[in-house]
Amino acid sequence: MKQTGIFKGRVEVRYNYGRFGWTRGGGKTWHGGIDIVGLDDATIYMPFYMGKKITGTVVNARIVLNKSNRTWEWGWYVCVKLDKNQTPDTVNYLYFCHCASLLVKQGQKVSSGDALAVMGNSGNAADANPPYKHCHLETRATATGTGVDPTKYAGVQNTVGVYGSADQSTEPAGNVTGAGVGATIIDVSKHQGDIDWAKVPYMAMVRIGYRGYGSGALCKDEKFDANLAGAKGNGKLLGFYFFSQAVTEAEARAEAEFCAKLAPGGYPLFFDGEWGHTTKTGAHDGRADSLSKAQRTACAKAFCERSAELGFTPGVYTFTSFATTNIDYAGLCATWPGWLADTRTNYDKVLPRYIHQYAKSAKGGVEGIATETDLNKIIKELPKMDKPTTPTKQIISLDPVTLPNAAAMEFYLLAKKYGLDNDRYYHAKYAD
Repeated sequence: MKQTGIFKGRVEVRYNYGRFGWTRGGGKTWHGGIDIVGLDDATIYMPFYMGKKITGTVVNARIVLNKSNRTWEWGWYVCVKLDKNQTPDTVNYLYFCHCASLLVKQGQKVSSGDALAVMGNSGNAADANPPYKHCHLETRATATGTGVDPTKYAGVQNTVGVYGSADQSTEPAGNVTGAGVGATIIDVSKHQGDIDWAKVPYMAMVRIGYRGYGSGALCKDEKFDANLAGAKGNGKLLGFYFFSQAVTEAEARAEAEFCAKLAPGGYPLFFDGEWGHTTKTGAHDGRADSLSKAQRTACAKAFCERSAELGFTPGVYTFTSFATTNIDYAGLCATWPGWLADTRTNYDKVLPRYIHQYAKSAKGGVEGIATETDLNKIIKELPKMDKPTTPTKQIISLDPVTLPNAAAMEFYLLAKKYGLDNDRYYHAKYAD
């Protein structure tokens, strides 16, 4: 399994109070590290620094039982002093705490990937409510100093969620979480503002655009160009979605065609079906909000069918209460992948889904993004895209001597409509 921070496979930051910083007692109590649960493997490993191998020496490997000792709360713990000049930050000491047992001894040299201990709940973690096994990872500049941000070593963000994947790769995860089963992904639009994609640790679904819930105009998301370039350029583009307000099947097909003019094919493209606008009184007055369940389902079906014709892998996004009363989500998911939002602890697990939207990060909780951001979990592997395996560029020349000028131009415009005039694999041009 791939190593994600200090564990192999999937890891979890389970509770808000397990995050680093002023996260306890309503923001009044400091928590100097981050509490991480290994979901697939209980062994704690020496981490990488953002994918880079690091080394150090075990300076403590012991249990503290004396309550007057400031480290009593840690129970069994390992402290590693890093070798000098390996990382650009101030961190020199790594603490792995609340262990069930230790796998190293004082004075031992260790490097990234070496087993250090076994996850537990020793020390005052045994009194936690609810009690749960985890590792408190703390990073410090000095042995007795205050904890500093541990996320570059933890392989996770300082946000509640599940990270990593339970695949069979032995390569370190680095600071980017992939899109395998169990991975966390995000979705972004203009509401996330300017994004520093080089820092974002997740794959992303990017909003292409929306239909105005009042005017009905087809609009490109104001940050789409920047998000497409940033996500794709940094290897974090997973797919797209479009906020629909179609009231007819023809409008839904037009929405899919609008997307095809702006986004490259070969990616997932989700029909976003939900309320268009909610007034202060709680009423819904979006242009598509009065559609019957059958009408909205027909629009979603038309969007997905047209998206597939245009080279995308279509899917349907909505939220639980909407899925059961306003659209035949389960029926649509018999053909296409579903993406369902439900932030409740005891959410409906019967409805099918490939992606589950389970929470929203704190403001600035996702590195590279200053706002709140939706957090999603891959539940089932998304269908493979039918892409050419060898990127062979073809030039389609349309000679007006062979074809009448009008017919040649029509053919060219059709190729341009489907992105073949400037696609990764195909290129069409009009030769006059």
